[in-house]
Amino acid sequence: MPSSKKKGSEKAKQKKKERKERMLREKAGKELVKAASGIEDIFSILTAFKVFRKLDAEGVYKRYEDLTKEEKAWTFTLLEKNMKKHYEGCESVGWDASAKKKEMDHEGCRYVIFYSKETQKNENKDFQNAKPADQDTPLGYAMWRFLMDDNGAGEWLPVLYLWEIHIEEKYRSKGLGKHLMLVSELAAWKLKMKKIMLTAFSSNPDSLRFFQQKMKFQFDDTDPLLCEPDEPCGYRILSKTRMNP
Repeated sequence: MPSSKKKGSEKAKQKKKERKERMLREKAGKELVKAASGIEDIFSILTAFKVFRKLDAEGVYKRYEDLTKEEKAWTFTLLEKNMKKHYEGCESVGWDASAKKKEMDHEGCRYVIFYSKETQKNENKDFQNAKPADQDTPLGYAMWRFLMDDNGAGEWLPVLYLWEIHIEEKYRSKGLGKHLMLVSELAAWKLKMKKIMLTAFSSNPDSLRFFQQKMKFQFDDTDPLLCEPDEPCGYRILSKTRMNP
């Protein structure tokens, strides 16, 4: 029978080996994040998803610094219109416009925006006020970042974190939200991320149903309500894991 001293030595060696393996995985993960962040156009590897025919819309992929002044204003205005009430209703988060703008201005932010080129006319068919046919109309967007995130067990994994997804009200329930989610998810798998993650407010049950029922996301191991069920914080963390890592 091995002595307790020998057992302790073997255990220390095993821990050291596991720590080294974890460090190597995390190093490889950081390289994947760096490579993913360097992709100039996500539609170069997801060509079939660049066009959303149901709304005659086409997607573009941009870093924040490459957005036009109009795109920067529109993405924030749409977010504020859709989400401000949920931020204000969540004591642990709250609404801070300047902080949110800074968050959306992060160098790691990547935007997928879908535009329609259909001529926009008002309900009275006032052609004088119609938008020119060559002026694109933004319908919705997703914003994500590639980063290393804690898996809840002390290891950092490469993930695509879906920060925002918003659709203009008149274009909802037409499949564009699901299309944006598929682009996001496929981008994660194509670029070898371990997970795709997102945060949703508890006060927004429609979005939770959409993510869970339609997109098959589950509560992540780092979800605050799972970690501390007696201290609800007003939001949930959901994720989807790559099936064949």
